Formats: sequence, C-alpha cells, structure tokens
Amino acid sequence: MNRKVTLLCTAAACMGLSACGGSGDAGKTEAAQGGKTITIAKENDVVSLNSILAIDQKSFDVIGMFTEGLMTLDADNNIIPAIAESYELSDDQLTYTFKLRDAKWTNGEEVKAQDFVFAWNELAHNDEAEYSYLVTDDGACIKNGNEIVYDGKDDLDLGVTAKDDKTLVVELDKKSPQFLSLMVFPSFYPINEEFYKEQGDQYGLAVENLLANGPYKVVEWTKGNSVKVAKNEDYWDAGNVKVDNIIVNAVPDFSTSALDFENGNTDWTQLNSTLIDRYKDNPAYQEQPESCLWYLQYNYDNKYLANENIRKAISTVVDRQDLVENVLKDGSTVLTGFVPAGFTSGPDGKDYRETAKSPEALAGEDGVKAAQEYLDKGLKELGESEITLTLLCDSSDPAKPVAEYIQSCTSKLKGLTLELMPQEKANRLAKMKSHDFDLVLTGWIPDFSDPTAFLGLMTEGNAYNYGSYVSKDYDARLKEAADAATPEERWALLQEAEQILLEDEAVSGIYQMGGAVLQNPKVTGIDHHVFGVSNLYKNADISE
Repeated sequence: MNRKVTLLCTAAACMGLSACGGSGDAGKTEAAQGGKTITIAKENDVVSLNSILAIDQKSFDVIGMFTEGLMTLDADNNIIPAIAESYELSDDQLTYTFKLRDAKWTNGEEVKAQDFVFAWNELAHNDEAEYSYLVTDDGACIKNGNEIVYDGKDDLDLGVTAKDDKTLVVELDKKSPQFLSLMVFPSFYPINEEFYKEQGDQYGLAVENLLANGPYKVVEWTKGNSVKVAKNEDYWDAGNVKVDNIIVNAVPDFSTSALDFENGNTDWTQLNSTLIDRYKDNPAYQEQPESCLWYLQYNYDNKYLANENIRKAISTVVDRQDLVENVLKDGSTVLTGFVPAGFTSGPDGKDYRETAKSPEALAGEDGVKAAQEYLDKGLKELGESEITLTLLCDSSDPAKPVAEYIQSCTSKLKGLTLELMPQEKANRLAKMKSHDFDLVLTGWIPDFSDPTAFLGLMTEGNAYNYGSYVSKDYDARLKEAADAATPEERWALLQEAEQILLEDEAVSGIYQMGGAVLQNPKVTGIDHHVFGVSNLYKNADISE
C-alpha cells in the first residue's frame, strides 16, 4: 500500500496565501522590523519545517523561503535551475545528471551533491515520511524506489549518486515526464547530513535545529503564533533578494486578518466567501488561480452508492455554476473533470482541459430533471422507494457551506435524503482512512505538474482511493500511458483513462478553487504557483 500523505484541502491548504497592508502603509512594519518587511496572515500554524516530514502547505511555504532544491519555478510557473546550475538527460531518458552551482549552508558548509543523496534516501527509508511514495513509480520513478518504499527492502539505496561534490546522477527505472516538476517540491530539497544527525528527532522543530541554503533564514519561531525569516546573506543569489524580513502569522479567523490588513498591520491575507462582497471592489483584492479541486468520493462498500445511477443523480443535481457564482464568489470555477484547468499542458502546448472531454454541468431545473431520472432508475434497480445517505465533510469554510449547498440541491429530489456529518479535519481524515463514510466532500492539491497527480489517486489499492473504486480498464490505461512510446500517445491514454473515471462517476468534480486575497498594492513579486510550493518569495519587494 502506498505510504502517502493525506494532503486533503482545507481553505488554507488549497489557497496558500498571504502578504501586507490594507491601506498600503508598509512603513509601519518596516520601521518596527528594520528594513523592508512583509507580513503575511495564514489560517494554520506551521506543523514542521523538516522537509522530509512536512505535510501541509503552510510548512511547505516557509520551507521554500529558507531552503532551495535542484529546480525552482519562475513567476510564470516555468521550471528553472536553482541549486542545479544545469542538467543533462540521457538519450534513453533514464538518467539525469545535475551540475550544482556554488552554494552554502548557513553554517558555512558547501551545498554538495551528497546532501541530495542523503535527503532522498532518508525520505525513502523513513517510516514516518508520508511523502516517500514520491521516489517511486507513483512519482519520480527513481531506481529502487518501489522496492524500498513498497517492498520494505531497507538494504537498498536509491539510484542517486554523488559523482563528485558538484555532480549529482539520478537513475530512473522508467521514463518520468513529471520528474523535473517534482524537483521543485520540498520533499526533494537537500539536507546537510552531519547537521541532521546532530539534531536527531529535534531537526526542523526550532530555529536552532535548522540550516538554510535559500533566500532567507528562520530567525524566530513562536509555535502557534508566528514565524519570522530574514534575508540570508550567504545565499548564492542574495544580491537579487530585496526584502529583509518576512513574518508569517497564524490567524485562524479570516475577519481578524482582514481587519489587520485594513489597519496596515498585514500585507497579505486570504479571504473566505463571507468576506468577498465586502472587499471585491478594494484595489487590494486579487483572485489567484488554484489547481486545488474539490470533489465527491463515493464509498463502493455502500450498496446504494455502488449503483452508478445513484452516484450520477447526486452529481447531476448539483448546480455548480450557481455554487461558484453565488456561494463561493472567490474566483472558483466549475469542475466536471478530475484534472483541473490551468494546471498542465500536453505535447501540443494546449491546456489539458482544453482537449479533454468533460460532461456538461447542468443547471437549474434541467439538472433536477435529469438527476431525478437517474435516481428513479437507480432506486428501481435497488428495489427501494427511498434511501438516506450521509455526506462527510470538514466543519470549516469552505467545505461546510459547500456541503450545505449540495444538501440543498439533493433536497429537490424525491426518494433521496442527504444528511451532513461535519467533522474537524483530523476526524474526517480518520473516517476516510477507515472507510467509515457514505460519501465525502474532499479536496486535493497536486504535488507535481502532470495529470497523474490526480488520476493516480483512483487506481486500485491507492492509499487515497478511500471509496475502493476498482476498474481494470482504468488501471490498464494508466499503465499503458506509463509505457507509451511517445508523449502524444501517453497524453491520449491519460485522457481515455479520465473518461472511464467520469463515465463510471467514480468521483464527481464539484469546483476548482479560487484564491481570493488582499495584497498590499506596494508589495510585488510574491510568485503564486499551481503545484509544488504555493507561494515563493525570493522575488518579493515593497515599493517606497
């Protein structure tokens, strides 16, 4: 079974937000901190700054401030060199050779190829590393990854070697189109082995237990409250880092962070749906596209939901256009597929959703009529006149109001009663893992830029296939795609696989999340991304 992290979207996890000053008065924080300072409000606290064990977007965002991997992203989501000055790919596309630039850790030691070898092997072998699956064929396809992570062969090392201090060689066991996009993800960042071992189980848990090789370094960390980073003068590209300090505050209440923004004490904050109308005409208001999707997952162990027509009735009755326009109002968009728009492009350069088929999202009475027909057919097949199902969801925004909206839509159907079960996120995840649910509203943020970041979730035996959906044809298409001779053939097979998923109504895409934020107009260069680390701050600046 895959050992994967449950990165299921809460508002904070999906939106990855923050920055400073409602009235645009950045001078308050600059004067208080010394130099240019950006203050960010995030809903959740940092969990861990250990890149091997971190599982949440806020932790990843902060890790991305003080650590850099082989590759990074520019403002347009292009993958560009970071610690790797250059790389070569062998003719058979199974060996990457990276040449590292001159870079230092904040303890003065050189960043070496061995730092990557150590970090990646620790990721693969650490039983607590839920992202260890990323080294396997479900991710980067690194040689021996499957054997170490899935077969428990602890005597093996990954196919990654340090040819010398500045040359890293990575061997794959099969072609991996997503490999380079994974190199921007924090799980593949380097770690100084000697420092890591000196810290033991305290590594990544306090300022003194951290080393930096990125644009900033952590200088303060008050658990449950805030993290402060300062410019790292030892960073290889320090001359292009313009901001002196970044403060990341944990502010669970959106109204509080919005008020802080108005008072000039915060430069960047996310907004929930209840605040959109208040701020949508504010010059500081922005909508940042997200690749986080929210969808319904059905438990096939439930005899009613094992019926395809019952699943189609629930999906069809949800008026997605009304949901995004009149409930969410934050730039979210209708989602009927299982791979979001604006996330990844095919060999032809076109967005995946532009060329993939999507079922029509019915609205109003048309949706109710079609859904009732599906429901009547399903009830007849089951020999029932009415059924009651429970929808599991988070008790927080945006999941709860969306679940309430879905419930209101299903109430228009005769023969179906949908009851809600709002739970704190931890409880919701526990119920999903134990298959203790009928249907669940859940979300997903991709770890890398490829359709398989979503499609792979629904294969038989996948740890995130909580509803136990099984389709031999679906799994076969994905396997064929992995072995495809050309990128064009692979892309066509991936889209065929998604069609099987959608025709089965194995999952029901509901919406692609929008990211409504307030950002101080004086703040620029907070680069927002649709995969990997949600926000990178190397290019951030504040105008005078």
